[in-house]
Amino acid sequence: MLAHDLGSLSVGSLLTTSTFTVKPADLTAHVESSFLGQVVGCGEEMLTTGSVSGGGAPEPWGRLCPLPVVLGRVLSALAHSDPLRDVALTLRSISRVRRFGEMVVGEPLTAIATVRFRSGRVPNATHVTLAVEVHRESHHGRVGATALSFEVGLELRSAASAAVEALATAGAAAA
Repeated sequence: MLAHDLGSLSVGSLLTTSTFTVKPADLTAHVESSFLGQVVGCGEEMLTTGSVSGGGAPEPWGRLCPLPVVLGRVLSALAHSDPLRDVALTLRSISRVRRFGEMVVGEPLTAIATVRFRSGRVPNATHVTLAVEVHRESHHGRVGATALSFEVGLELRSAASAAVEALATAGAAAA
């Protein structure tokens, strides 16, 4: 599949990610953004990256990951997978989330997504619904047990059309 050919993402196509992990920095960013959301205007300028967790050495496995952090890492890994690497993605929806156990910081994970629905009715955009399964890594690098499954709706635009739209929007705002 070529990244610049959005038509190649047909129903039934599989997208796979390389192995990824939730890093302590991801968890720290989540905690800080949650904290800042609660104390807007109450001294947030004193917080810096790593201030909640101390920003020290990476922590060993064992810290449980909140669902939003795991979903964010999965979507990031999918966005960096080969077919979607050069495409502008816009998240439209996440649904049917099923957890099959807790995920922890540093645990090797792999995501496999299947295109369930595809629509190219909007000019310069393709809407896809992906059924995503997140698997734990088994011994010898094989795919292990399913840890999480969900559906995600994405709007895909080629990088060229996204750049043209951004320029048009900026031009309209300047006028």
